[in-house]
Amino acid sequence: MGDARQLMRSRARSPVVPVALGLVVFGLANFAFLAFAARDLGPAASAPVSVMWTVVNAFGIGLFMPLEQDLARRLSATRALGGRGVVGWRPLRYALGAIVVIVLVLVLAGGVIGRTFFAGAPGMVWVLGAGLGAQAVAYATRGLLAGYGAFGRYGAQLALDGVIRTVGSIALAAGGAAATGYGWVLVAAPVLASAIVLIGWSGRRDRTGTDAESSPSSAPFGALVAVSVLSQVLANAGPMLIAALAAPSEQAMSGKFVLAVTVARIPLFAFAAVQAVFLPLLAARVATDDVGGFGRTTRTALVATAALGSLGALGILAFGPFVQSVLYGPDFAVSRWIVFLVAVSGGLFMLAQVFSIALLAHGDDWAAAWGWGLGVLGIGLGLLLDRPLAEQVAWALCTGAFVAAVAHAVRLRAVLARWKESS
Repeated sequence: MGDARQLMRSRARSPVVPVALGLVVFGLANFAFLAFAARDLGPAASAPVSVMWTVVNAFGIGLFMPLEQDLARRLSATRALGGRGVVGWRPLRYALGAIVVIVLVLVLAGGVIGRTFFAGAPGMVWVLGAGLGAQAVAYATRGLLAGYGAFGRYGAQLALDGVIRTVGSIALAAGGAAATGYGWVLVAAPVLASAIVLIGWSGRRDRTGTDAESSPSSAPFGALVAVSVLSQVLANAGPMLIAALAAPSEQAMSGKFVLAVTVARIPLFAFAAVQAVFLPLLAARVATDDVGGFGRTTRTALVATAALGSLGALGILAFGPFVQSVLYGPDFAVSRWIVFLVAVSGGLFMLAQVFSIALLAHGDDWAAAWGWGLGVLGIGLGLLLDRPLAEQVAWALCTGAFVAAVAHAVRLRAVLARWKESS
């Protein structure tokens, strides 16, 4: 009986639970945000909102997820060895440098970006810049929380971000706002949520161990940035390809495709809960030279991810069109086959992520970056197919994710073999 109670308490304290709950709220809020914008503005007028949401996810996550990953990996590894760790200046220098680059790009190429991706809403270009800056705040906050094991606050940050997005989109839909208003909601939500969860929190509650700066990664920070940017380009290439390749009569398809992606990739929201905990856990295994535990944890994650991706794709095949109609209305319908292909690409992408995270935990950042780079190149294989644009892009997402997964798997197998030989 005592063992059973201990097991129940252990599960209740599992870091996955609060993160998963936060992601559920955050995921539902994204559906609500896009649904309110779509129903308020219509297929064509809501396309800039959908594209901005995609670009913020692609390049915001791509540029600033390294903040979370680097902080989480270094702080958790230091804590596993008995220290507390001090963050240091490297993450701040990187964040400020990235923001400067974003501003320069928008100053030099804002006109081209506005014409290519935001036709009909050129004001969205600078809202996009603010949205990317807001992502820096959100991911730095989550990196600190994950690194210190404060997963309750991590989940709360996600949930609050989602609540603010939902409330903001409801208010805008009721008042009949323009597309830029929805863009500003994407700016305000992550900043406000981060500020709220950090009120009254101190990460240095564990008074054991040394006060040394957390151990730096053995790989350059640029490699981690390359991993993040390339993986998000691959994950979010679909809507951007549609926006860039569509004829004038097909412009509304970019908004429709974004909404189809949100439905088809519902399993990715569940996977994100595992992903947030997976990297710090594996980093601790590497720090303590636990090759057996590293392998077991990775295999468990792969099996769970494969099951999640398969069930998700079958569920989307069965219910995807119905979910699209309920959430966004019949004007945003995309064929069952296209939604299924996007779901398959999401499953392959999740497997590629598991292999990539394992490589990152082992410090093999450049190998992970090369794998994602090959995946981006693999998109071209799908674009060679002579199919209608939306189906062609869906196939491209599948081929790109498959190439990335294979490249990462091959490299990880070699890394583990060498590690076992040296242990």
